[in-house]
Amino acid sequence: MLAIERGLEIVMSVAKAKDRPGRMAVESVPLSESMSRILREDIVSDADSPRFDKAIRDGFAVHFEDLAQVPVVLEVIGESRAGAGADIIVDRGQCCEIMTGAPLPAGANAVIMVENTERLSPNSVRLLKSVRENEGLLRRGAEAQEGETILKVGRRIGLADLGLLAGSGKSSVTVSAKPSVAIIATGDELVEVHENPRPGQIRNSNSYTLYSQVLEAGGAPVLLGIGRDNLQDLRSKIQRGLQDDVLLVSGGVSMGKYDLVEAVFAEFGVEVLFDKIAMKPGKPTVFGHRGDTYVFGLPGNPISTIVSFHVFVRPLILFLLKAENTKPKMLEAELEAPAKCDPERAALIPALVRFERGQYRIATAPWKGSSDLVGLARANALIVIPRRAGVLEPGETVQFLPME
Repeated sequence: MLAIERGLEIVMSVAKAKDRPGRMAVESVPLSESMSRILREDIVSDADSPRFDKAIRDGFAVHFEDLAQVPVVLEVIGESRAGAGADIIVDRGQCCEIMTGAPLPAGANAVIMVENTERLSPNSVRLLKSVRENEGLLRRGAEAQEGETILKVGRRIGLADLGLLAGSGKSSVTVSAKPSVAIIATGDELVEVHENPRPGQIRNSNSYTLYSQVLEAGGAPVLLGIGRDNLQDLRSKIQRGLQDDVLLVSGGVSMGKYDLVEAVFAEFGVEVLFDKIAMKPGKPTVFGHRGDTYVFGLPGNPISTIVSFHVFVRPLILFLLKAENTKPKMLEAELEAPAKCDPERAALIPALVRFERGQYRIATAPWKGSSDLVGLARANALIVIPRRAGVLEPGETVQFLPME
């Protein structure tokens, strides 16, 4: 069996070997639809940010030198507010009332917050606290200067990025086109979600967890339905799925009499590069390719499917999108209860993690194995148990994948 790291290395080496200019298309999308997409253009600030010296608090624009000895009374000569700056010059002994976001009037070099003042009349104010030069304001260009690159190719667009794009006048954004990911769940025991299972049957959950995982990773999921445990049906669905960028087939990849997926892969010329991973759950994970299509056979048990996708498929999708970071988001925590290791396989199993006294603390969660979605739903992380003999003891540092 391959180690997890070696399996991922094979997946990514194939992806890199197939990579070429134009391999994955780009598209222009409206700014309102760009959230979580992968940038394929550098974003350059079209102006200084801020565009002018501005107040970052409500108060009075002053000469900080006038407040060396406080309290002090100054003459109020005007008002500057957002969208309507005061066209005045503040001399020594004077000040200007100012609102957050408003332009700093000429002559002023600090802003004292209103809480530290007493208004005596419309034309005078008592200032109760000293300020430093440039306190309470942002100078022009302090955040970014005109021509500066503020977002780079490969970045996944987040909330702050969306605001930067809007502030830079980008009503449309060039992003990676989404790779199409075909999804087939296999098994004669499966029925559709709206159906009432008879004895021995279960509802098809894997198609929907995979659909959601593909969306989160940035792909375009294509549901191809349930593949029955016969060659004719599997051939039809797998042949269709091989037209997409990535094909995911859950179930039918173990050693049972009706596990026929790998046989059909072989019929269609899929080059299988591995079919077992030293991972629990997720041992019978298959990876191969045909032409420009990447092919995965994922275990049929629901948690195995989720884990295998996260470890192997998600990094591939992010690579196809030209994302700057394709690695899973791993965090560290202090183990609170013993966790048994396996010298044959590493494990990624449900866990409960919390943040307390400045660090994460974690323990394995109750679960009944790789089909126990109830146990996974009650957890908020997957703890990584390394491949080794013995037991992890409380107090040891372990890695985990957050699931919230």
